[in-house]
Order: sequence, then structure tokens, then C-alpha cells
Amino acid sequence: MVTEALARNRVVKRKQSKADISRDKVLAAAVQVFSEKGYAGATMREVARVAGLSAGSLYYYFSSKELMMEAVINVSINNVSKTVLNAIAVQPPSASYSEKIKVAIKAHLQGILSSGANAVISRYLWVQIPDEVKRKHFIAQSAYEEFWLNLLIAAQEAGEIRTDLDVRLTRTIMLSAINAALDWYRPDGKSVDEIAETFFKIIKEGIVISGESDGPALTAPEAKKEATALK
Repeated sequence: MVTEALARNRVVKRKQSKADISRDKVLAAAVQVFSEKGYAGATMREVARVAGLSAGSLYYYFSSKELMMEAVINVSINNVSKTVLNAIAVQPPSASYSEKIKVAIKAHLQGILSSGANAVISRYLWVQIPDEVKRKHFIAQSAYEEFWLNLLIAAQEAGEIRTDLDVRLTRTIMLSAINAALDWYRPDGKSVDEIAETFFKIIKEGIVISGESDGPALTAPEAKKEATALK
């Protein structure tokens, strides 16, 4: 009997508690309601209905709509931050800053896409979110953005990226571009690996072919003809 009890305890520890599972269910319902009706139009009663709970039971998990929205947003920023920091933590000491930037780009992309609707809500319902929730979100977001800033500064000091770049602006442009994947990413399209690889290639090599001549660029047919002639 004791052995069986210990075995059951180990199983329970490996699983979420009933309260955790119910809280996740409430958050999933909140995401659905916020997505459909916005923050202003969403009600605690509607979230409770979607979650299959009584209106009174919902208050066991969240005492207000504001706290519920805060939890929804935190899922996104915490997931992205954890995904990126974990990916960087396992890099070997010999990894260059350029390699770390590449890893962080892929991990950030994985983080926002795996956050799903939580990330979308953070992005598109921002103007509706109460100021106090925004303030708390800024604290977590700022800490994550500081990681990126320090990574770029270290890469710059190591001579791995250009010294004439404003690293703060560079960080903002990079993260904004990656976050835009929420608008156009399709699971049946390019893989996360392919997108991250292309993004890093653009960051590392650019898209403009530099040459000695300042004359007009070749058109695609002209470039193809020239390439053929050089073979």
C-alpha cells in the first residue's frame, strides 16, 4: 500500500495540480473572449461561461478583469523570455556573439509563435489595456529588452557588429521585425528554422550587393545574363 501511495504521489507531482489546470482553462477562455470582444467588451461572466464555470467560481482564480488580462499578457512575455534565455544558456563558452544572436532570433520567433493568441492580444489590444497593467508589463518587457541590448553591446565591443550602429535602435528594429511574424506566419508555409535563418542572413549580410561602381543596379534579366557569361 505504501509503495502504491508513493507511486501515485510521483505521478501527481509530474502532473499539474487541479487548480493549475483549471487556471489554464480560465486563461484559455479569457484569451478567446478578449480576442473576440476586445478588452472593453469582455466580461467576467462571459469568460466564466466559456470556461464552463459559474461566475462566482471565476473569482477564485481572478478577482478582476484587469488581473486576468495581466495574466494573459504575462504568459506571452514570460514564454518568449524563458525560451530565449534557455536557448542562450546552453550555448558553449566558445560560441561567438554572432552565433548567440542567431540562436536568440530563432528562440524569440519560437517563443512568440508558441504563445499564440496571448501574443496577438498583447500586440493588438494594447491601446485598450488599463495603464496599471501596461506599467507592470513594461517592467517585464524592459528586463527582456535589456538582455538584447547587452547582447548587441557585447557583440559590438567584440568587433562582431558595426560600431557605427545605434544598438538601441538596432534592437528595436530587430525585435519589431521578428514580432511581425505574428501577422503573416502560416504553419503550412516556411518553417521557423527557415524564417530564422533568412532573418539572420539579412541581419548579417544585408540584401544590397555592394560593388565598386555607383552606377544603376542591373535588372534581374541583366544580372542573369551577366552571371551566365561569367560561367
